[in-house]
Amino acid sequence: MGEMTAKGGKRTSVLSAVMQRMMANGGWHGTCEEWQRLEAPLVALDPVLNQFAAAHKLAMSKNAKNSPERSLHWGDNPRFLIQLYLASEAGPSWNLWLCCSEDRGESRYWRQDFAIEGQPVQAFQDQLPTILMDGLNQLKVWGANPDQFEFATRLAPLPPR
Repeated sequence: MGEMTAKGGKRTSVLSAVMQRMMANGGWHGTCEEWQRLEAPLVALDPVLNQFAAAHKLAMSKNAKNSPERSLHWGDNPRFLIQLYLASEAGPSWNLWLCCSEDRGESRYWRQDFAIEGQPVQAFQDQLPTILMDGLNQLKVWGANPDQFEFATRLAPLPPR
């Protein structure tokens, strides 16, 4: 939540934080200082995540739905995801989620598991490259066996073009 520019002038991200508080669909509701405290562990891990993503030709996204997270993803159907996201603001603690999903008609099927659950960054940061590699390999195995996926959800029909 950095600075934003409006009509040639700079405004701090306070405006953005105020706008987030007004959003009905969730997202960040705290102060800029709280956001920075929560995102700091991810920022510290970004070099490792960026290096891993580049080495394996994965896309990386950050802070989806205005929540502190990093996602490494690839593929269309199946779609593969390694997501490190905030589990609890207390601490804070983090989850590393592995998910392989496939859309079949109007249904989505998946296989998913946690490589890390409710841990502070200090508990896993030194092993993160190995954990990511193990996760990537696990996802490849799952992707090769879509018959082992379970039903996840119904998909809304796409609007006509």
